[in-house]
Amino acid sequence: MSKNRNLPLHAAGPQSILVIGCGLIGTSLALALKQAFPNFSFDGVELDSHHRDIARQHGVFDHLYETLPAKFYDLAILSVPIDVACTLLGKVGPLARLVMDVCSVKVPICDVATNLGYGTSFAPTHPMAGLATEGPEQAHADLFVDRAWLCMDGWPACQEITFLLERIGARVEYLPTPVDHDEAMAAVSHAIHLVSLSAMLAYGKTQAEPDRAWAPLTGPGFRDITRLSASPSGFWVSTLLANAPFVTRQLERVIAELQSFQSALSTNDGERLKERLETARLMNEEWRKNLR
Repeated sequence: MSKNRNLPLHAAGPQSILVIGCGLIGTSLALALKQAFPNFSFDGVELDSHHRDIARQHGVFDHLYETLPAKFYDLAILSVPIDVACTLLGKVGPLARLVMDVCSVKVPICDVATNLGYGTSFAPTHPMAGLATEGPEQAHADLFVDRAWLCMDGWPACQEITFLLERIGARVEYLPTPVDHDEAMAAVSHAIHLVSLSAMLAYGKTQAEPDRAWAPLTGPGFRDITRLSASPSGFWVSTLLANAPFVTRQLERVIAELQSFQSALSTNDGERLKERLETARLMNEEWRKNLR
């Protein structure tokens, strides 16, 4: 614990950090911060006994608890699904000078923080990193290297933790509002996830017919498109429901594009089909130019 709660994190010396949710992201973040700041100390909170055992094997946590400890920390990190984070924020706030979350939906948690009066002590953030697994088995310190880590403008605590994120190799990006964040995530992450799952579900329907064992015939394109269908469902249920309005709107755009392809094929319209294919190729080129 810092001796002076009023000092900014970068000036307060060795830090005490509490990670709530010791899955892939929470444990990887603890490992990354420990690698960058060896003097930092870490405690963890994890309900799942198996995840606690695996997280303990990584050797980064001094203590692993099943429930919130009665201790004070410099920083608490909410690395749990969005609905759980919203429920816990009021309980975690009194335990730390600053609290940050890593949820992929920002409007609900920012609304809760505002209602609790945590406008200066809460840092709404979101790392654009992950794997198709939810547990700490695959956690590693390099998970966030060269990955965007999104922070919100207008939340002063984000400025206090930026140096932590930069030291672990993340590329910090600020978005104007939580609404901007959630709309962007619907387009670049949440709806994309559902498109991947839809491709797998559609393939699955073909396999219900006899003599269609097509799995050995699949290639890199199939694996690339359907990779996200391997993700655990628990995290995604709360995430998608929390961002349902923007995800629904983006799915409508996806459906419209699929219907355009379907129309071109059903009418044997080669010119329309070529135009759609070429437009997509040019958009891909533009997207790649804008990557940093």
